[in-house]
Amino acid sequence: MSYGLYAAVAGSMVQERRMEVLSNNLANVGTAGFKEDRPVFKELFPKYPTGTEITDIDSMQSWMVEQKIVNVGYQTLSGIVTDYTMGEIKYTGNPLDVAINGSGFFVVTTPQGDLYTRDGSFSLNEKSELITHEGYPLKGREKNIVINGTEISIDRQGGITVDGVQVDALKIVDVKDYSTLKKVGENLFECTDKGNEKVAEEYEIQHRSLELSNINIVQEMVKMIDVMRLYESYQKVIQSLDEATGKATREVGAVA
Repeated sequence: MSYGLYAAVAGSMVQERRMEVLSNNLANVGTAGFKEDRPVFKELFPKYPTGTEITDIDSMQSWMVEQKIVNVGYQTLSGIVTDYTMGEIKYTGNPLDVAINGSGFFVVTTPQGDLYTRDGSFSLNEKSELITHEGYPLKGREKNIVINGTEISIDRQGGITVDGVQVDALKIVDVKDYSTLKKVGENLFECTDKGNEKVAEEYEIQHRSLELSNINIVQEMVKMIDVMRLYESYQKVIQSLDEATGKATREVGAVA
């Protein structure tokens, strides 16, 4: 395979991955507290043949000239980063909806341990526990939060009052380095370095409200159009190179 064809195929695969990430973002535009994902790519170079000594940029360029190679680099996915920018907060009037205005996360109890979320659209289970859509209990300062009553009020610091009596408070945590967070599905995050956790300080609770996703629909659609155009361009390059290779193969050794 020619280096040009290899680079074009790699470029097509890059655009496919971009489309997957963009499609997932758009699918979650209506998910409360969802954070946008962004693919990150890097340029790689093929391995040099065994015995080739590449010690500096000059020796690399000399080798490329000898091999008649102009550019051997190609793109590949380096990883996916999450944009933790806060989404718009919208008033819903629902007494079980809660939004964090600022930094920090709600803590929920799961079979995998305590995980984080920014989705404050809670409900009650048969035990009167506040739970997420998936049924995971929301943690308070000491234990899972239980609501037995009708009049629910949550103050700006997260204190929960039911029928005039304070019963608990929301446990809001933050991390020092957001790169230690990873998405684990169901709009939940896991901190891969427990030593990076800390008590959230710069936040304010807004009761009867929800934080919307931070997805900009217009920007995501523009990106998708860009991906489609680039993908089509790569496909045309692949087709042209394939046709040129086929023609050269057929004409090699042909009698004039």
